[in-house]
Amino acid sequence: MGYNGGGNEKAQREGEKGMLRSRKEKQQGMELVILEQMVPENHLLRKIDRSIDFSFIGKLCAPLYSENVGRPAVDPEILFRMLFVGYLYGIRSERRLEEEVNYNFAYKWFCGLGITEKAPDATTISVNRARRFRDNHIAEKIFEEILRQAVEKKLVGGEILYTDSTHVKAKANKHRKTTVTIEKSPKAYMDELDAAIAADRESLGKKPFDRKDGGEPPTTQTQQSRNDPQSGQLHKEGKPDGFHYSEHRTVDSKNNIVVNVRITPANVNDVDPVPDILDDIEKRLGRLPAYMGVDAGYHNAPTCHQIAARGIQPVVGYRRHTHKGGRFGKYRFVYQRDRNVYLCPQKQELTWRTTNRSGYREYWSSSKVCGNCPYREQCISPSMTRRVVTRHVWQDDLEQADAFTKSYKGKRIYAWRKQTIERSFAEAKELHGLRFARMLGIRNMYEQSFLTAAVQNMKRIAKAFLSSRLLSVFEKTPCLLLKTWRLSTVWERRPPAAFPIFIE
Repeated sequence: MGYNGGGNEKAQREGEKGMLRSRKEKQQGMELVILEQMVPENHLLRKIDRSIDFSFIGKLCAPLYSENVGRPAVDPEILFRMLFVGYLYGIRSERRLEEEVNYNFAYKWFCGLGITEKAPDATTISVNRARRFRDNHIAEKIFEEILRQAVEKKLVGGEILYTDSTHVKAKANKHRKTTVTIEKSPKAYMDELDAAIAADRESLGKKPFDRKDGGEPPTTQTQQSRNDPQSGQLHKEGKPDGFHYSEHRTVDSKNNIVVNVRITPANVNDVDPVPDILDDIEKRLGRLPAYMGVDAGYHNAPTCHQIAARGIQPVVGYRRHTHKGGRFGKYRFVYQRDRNVYLCPQKQELTWRTTNRSGYREYWSSSKVCGNCPYREQCISPSMTRRVVTRHVWQDDLEQADAFTKSYKGKRIYAWRKQTIERSFAEAKELHGLRFARMLGIRNMYEQSFLTAAVQNMKRIAKAFLSSRLLSVFEKTPCLLLKTWRLSTVWERRPPAAFPIFIE
């Protein structure tokens, strides 16, 4: 009886085993699969593909291909869609990008490949990018077209822009360097500044400075990388040592759309490319903004003058006054505009004596008065006989910018800076690989920055496209609760520029 029961149990186990498919059978089984159904409806790539028209890539690259010579080439739209995937998901290696596209159904769907179709080889991507696309500025043109589509969809306000810079580590060994002598490049505003200095000196009865048009240009010594000579050594307190590039980025306040990108070596001052940045903005948007927000690194008279001269209101971060040896700071001296003099804490006058080559007016005190002053030790050093206070010829523009920044409207605009430009940089570095340069040279750095900014704009456009669809649904519903939620949400997420009535 027990033996028969054991036989029945064994037969039962064998029957159950026969009803189940083994893992190998599942692996080798055949199924009808539709690639469209393998991509989730809420996938980021699906949102981007739905909201952005990429057909311009084929038209943009058509002159770079031959119609009747050689075998058919890989569609350039496929190549750039693969690059977009790499920049979107921080895939730095093009060989790894090829593998990811072959394995990921969403990537294949976005690139327009079939389930069994192989992605273009990594070498194909590299050769086309390096030989065919780079010299023709295709990356910049793609960035401009994505920006144009954002403007067309009314996602760019253009009233308030924020500009800042961040360092990008160059692909260079910081120990492989040499000391070189280079020419100092003149600043873009030097001609205008020289004219202002000459007018100032003539009003005082002094001769203008001789222009140094002839002779050898001024030079300076600097450290140059042997791996990437076009990068610059970073010299900033609290910043990493080594060779870097600086990315100067401008974003719009409405939806954090990147409107401009400019690359310089890291040893170039942040304020030097400001005139070129303003030119780029005007070219790409067709107009200049009403307000431009910058941090305290741009707090100087020439920068504020360059911005204000174009009809833009600068909103500049405040920089604290420095104190040397516990002596009276410059802020203790009051400027009287009508008389063009400074008054010291003892109400003694400092008169305008000269304007130096740097564009600063020098106001001197009387050595006799300073010699008998009870606060002499708190005002000047023992080796000096008088106090000298300087004032830039464009100081009025800086003071006007400071006054506006301290107003209610200026504070609202500047407070939004950390949620726009700072967030854009953080996203680019943490998610899209902008922390390190992928290739050597400033031209390659431009390509990386333009494509990074382009994919960030794609994400913003896709997000705004989805939000507009949801808001249109809320507008049609009669539910008061949903409309109240909509208004409160929009107010919390939009910058003050979207609601000018509240900041007047």
